[in-house]
Amino acid sequence: MLEHGSKLALSKLKLLYIFNQFGIPLTNIELTSFALENSFMDYFLLQQILSDLYESKFLDIHSKNGHEYYFLTDEGINALNMFGDMLPEYFTKDVNSKFEKMQKDLKRKSELFGHYYKKSNNEYVVSFQVLENRSVIFNLSINVPTEDMAKSICRKWNSNPEDIFSSILKTLTSDLD
Repeated sequence: MLEHGSKLALSKLKLLYIFNQFGIPLTNIELTSFALENSFMDYFLLQQILSDLYESKFLDIHSKNGHEYYFLTDEGINALNMFGDMLPEYFTKDVNSKFEKMQKDLKRKSELFGHYYKKSNNEYVVSFQVLENRSVIFNLSINVPTEDMAKSICRKWNSNPEDIFSSILKTLTSDLD
């Protein structure tokens, strides 16, 4: 049986592997959801490891749109390259099979998003953006009279942004008769 230190080191390698597979920065919530839903480790161990990897400079954090994202540093990649062969094959296969769906969901969320904010007492602004290669290719803002309406519009957008964007684009680019 592995000693506690060896188990902790293996758990750190597992987390580095997960970051490497995703290839994009992750929020604590995204990472926690993935790890817990797939029973890779418990919440408290995950939080300890994130802190340890950050302090060791294997992970770093940057802020974007009011969220903090963890990303793999060169030191983290080097550690994974040096010790990655210690990871059990069942773990790497499991991560590889499960990360594809989450990666698509995360990419979609980062490229198609909607939000709202209060402009004045009786006015809210709902804003939608579509990004491609980190450039805004579509931006739409709508003024609405109530917060409930703003929330409802955002829910609809967030439930199916691809189809809504496609419909708007089709309407705008179709020939007028």
